[in-house]
Amino acid sequence: MRDRALAAEADLLSRYDAALALPSVTADHALSAKLTAIRAEHAAHAAAIKQGYTPPSAPVSSPAPSAPGATTWSPPATTDTKTAVTALAGAEQHAASDRTADILAADGTTAMLLASIAAAESGHAALLLGASA
Repeated sequence: MRDRALAAEADLLSRYDAALALPSVTADHALSAKLTAIRAEHAAHAAAIKQGYTPPSAPVSSPAPSAPGATTWSPPATTDTKTAVTALAGAEQHAASDRTADILAADGTTAMLLASIAAAESGHAALLLGASA
């Protein structure tokens, strides 16, 4: 479960890095600051997930989906700011949904951490959707 959450946070971090590298995002100082702040929150999420966690020593042969019927979400590649922000919001919504599904199978401490992360991701999506309107 924590492995999936860590992978999701790594994916979100790379998506934010890609968006922040867009010239149109760099030129919009308010948007750049917002994306940088959200990216920092994802770095903090990853650090919190890693805290006190020892990954399994044997590599997992194939990652299990986080929920029945779950699929990997991938946005279209873009250089357009509005499309990039909308794609980030979609990735946040997908991650929040996956973390919420993981809560049901987690122990108490991990469930609370995942619930907090899911809530933050849901909030990030709302902030981003407000920014793209």
